[in-house]
Amino acid sequence: MSSGPLTRIRFDDDRTVLSDGASPPVVLNVAAINIATRLFRHDPPAPGEIEQAIDWVEDALAHTGLKQAVRGDLVIDALVSFEQLGLHAACERMTREQLEARFQRLASIALGQPRAQDDPPTEPMAAAMLLILRECMHHLGYSGLVTDRH
Repeated sequence: MSSGPLTRIRFDDDRTVLSDGASPPVVLNVAAINIATRLFRHDPPAPGEIEQAIDWVEDALAHTGLKQAVRGDLVIDALVSFEQLGLHAACERMTREQLEARFQRLASIALGQPRAQDDPPTEPMAAAMLLILRECMHHLGYSGLVTDRH
């Protein structure tokens, strides 16, 4: 299942919070809802909208002071729609590479490639959550994503 310690990711209305249970929570001053409502004006988001959102998240990550390191998995809970991210069962795991592939499909759809049945949803909130997860994995070194349904 997981490869190392787990860090819970929570999408609040005004921020994104990473908590490993041992250290103080890390707060990203960027929220999926803000990206979805302020930046993503199209479905799928336009390429420029995606680039601007990446900049927002990268800036928020830089402000945390966290550096790239080998980390375990991110855990999302029942408040997030698992199906939007391609996860369907409790404790199912998606690797960083699988999540990156889903993000790249979103970017390809934004560039006009036709959609396929198993593509990630492109609606703004789902796209924003996928983007934040991708940037956290890419810049902080998380190795995967697991679900935690209760």
